[in-house]
Amino acid sequence: MGGDRMKSAPSTSLFHQPLEERDYLYALTCIEGVGRRTIHHLYNKYGSLSSLTHLLPNEESWYETLRLPPSVRQQVLFEINPDRVTARKNARLQAGLEFICFLDEIFPSILIEIPDPPVLLFYRGDITLLQRPMLGIVGTRTPSTYGRHVCQTFAKDLSNAGFMIVSGLAQGIDAEAHRTALEQGAGTIGVLGCGIDQIYPTHNRPLYLRMAESGLILSEYHPGTKPHPGFFPERNRLISGLSLGVLIVEAAERSGSLITADCANEQGRDVFAIPGPIFAKGSTGTNNLIKQGAKLVTDSKEILEEYAHLSSLFSPLSGQKIISPDLPEEERYLLGVLTTEPLHWDEIFTRISIEYRPCLDRDLVRLETKNLIQSLPGGYYVKHRDE
Repeated sequence: MGGDRMKSAPSTSLFHQPLEERDYLYALTCIEGVGRRTIHHLYNKYGSLSSLTHLLPNEESWYETLRLPPSVRQQVLFEINPDRVTARKNARLQAGLEFICFLDEIFPSILIEIPDPPVLLFYRGDITLLQRPMLGIVGTRTPSTYGRHVCQTFAKDLSNAGFMIVSGLAQGIDAEAHRTALEQGAGTIGVLGCGIDQIYPTHNRPLYLRMAESGLILSEYHPGTKPHPGFFPERNRLISGLSLGVLIVEAAERSGSLITADCANEQGRDVFAIPGPIFAKGSTGTNNLIKQGAKLVTDSKEILEEYAHLSSLFSPLSGQKIISPDLPEEERYLLGVLTTEPLHWDEIFTRISIEYRPCLDRDLVRLETKNLIQSLPGGYYVKHRDE
């Protein structure tokens, strides 16, 4: 991560803290060849990871059951030694690494219930955001103008309603969902397919740093782990696993977002999909999801209605829109020309009367300042849905 520090190193007095179960769990995750299934098996079999230091050297059944190679078995016996666990803990504290694990009270119970749950999650940011109701928003890395606008609209509405938006911090729809949530003054949660100290893609660095301050970033991979294609499907199961439901905004026929939808189905989560033009390749995946039973949504209210019974869990954000009933005539006129579908500046110019054209740029700026319209990349403008 270059010059960025995870956090300032704690004082050496912290290194004298007594060992806990989570410290033994962390030590086991440092062993190459010992995965989350092995750790869950050991904990479920013996009910304690700290007791392994006394049990395993004298018991052969765990080795036979797990079928670990001899070299890995020796490494397990080495790592669960209290002195070694203490050394691992001190190194972690010195590096400023923070994690939660399934032994912690704050670990989301919704995540423990999924098939193949993680044993720990490294994090940067505000870990208390995991206590809020979460909804995943994912989609293509190359969204259309339509897809960006849809993502912004839904992310804004759902954030303001009290949802914590979860996505994968990838380019495209993921990044758009994160940015929109942050713009509402809400936090947002990004799940990485690499180590917590890796920024991928690199041009998302400003977003990553902003989320580390005002949101939450999670990874089940140890720091230093580089992005790998096989990690992203694993990451996707966590996005859906944390969420009550997942919204797929735009997805091609073989999009990775469809893996998230598959994970959501396997985990019993809701899958929502935005319909798109039938000739657009970026909508093939979402349209197919709808054919297969995903819930077609065209308004964020349709998602909120699905969770009306959970309203007591939500803490809606105050609205940011500036409503002005006394708009000047030229602004009211322009607002009537704009629609909730993106219109290019050139199209707007041709639609309005000649006398209003000289002041078009000024009036667009004024309407956007009053939060009645939104400018999009490429010279497009849209009217907010509820106007």
